[in-house]
Amino acid sequence: MLSVACMAFAGIDLDTLTEAIRASSEHPWVQGWLTAVATFFFENVVCWTIVPPLISEGILGTMTALQSTFWGVFIGDLLMYLPVRFAMRYVIRLRWVQRNQNMIEACGRFFDRHLGKTMFIIRFTPGIRTPALLAAGMLRVNFLSYTVFSALSCAFQSAIVTYFMPTLYAPAIAWLKGLWENHPALVVLIIVAFFAAFVVAQWFIAKAVMRRLTQGPKEAA
Repeated sequence: MLSVACMAFAGIDLDTLTEAIRASSEHPWVQGWLTAVATFFFENVVCWTIVPPLISEGILGTMTALQSTFWGVFIGDLLMYLPVRFAMRYVIRLRWVQRNQNMIEACGRFFDRHLGKTMFIIRFTPGIRTPALLAAGMLRVNFLSYTVFSALSCAFQSAIVTYFMPTLYAPAIAWLKGLWENHPALVVLIIVAFFAAFVVAQWFIAKAVMRRLTQGPKEAA
């Protein structure tokens, strides 16, 4: 939700950015910066549903995608942590922070015990990423440790997005294109069902992770 709010606040149209990425395929530097900007504001959509198809279609280069998704997400992590760390007195007054205080405190307790593990968990659990990163800033987690584990988790995610996901997208897109010619309604139904299943799975994963995070030290052991 925070990503959507940032996009709206910044006046950035994701569709326009996507088209700009497509149109700038002959200029890798421009394409990389556009991808990084899109990733910074809307990480999940860009990394998992936009970048892999562009790679599989040959529109986005592998190294361009790897570097741009990494830097976009990594810089986003730092900018989520640093302002909170240095402006704690103002951040705690925010209504969103007060409304999610329990989740932030739960993530904070887990940070105290397992910083590295937490950074990798939240990287693949979108529902808790923002509260966890805010908690890291509020708790003044060691900056060097935070930076190292953030970089490692970002690199891991970018490698999956760049080298693994396109191999799944290419045959899937080819199959859907063939199916579309005779059964367009079925293709729409398949896509809707896929995204519905993805959302439901993410919801259950986020709930399970939050249960784990909210357990006390003795319960989690």
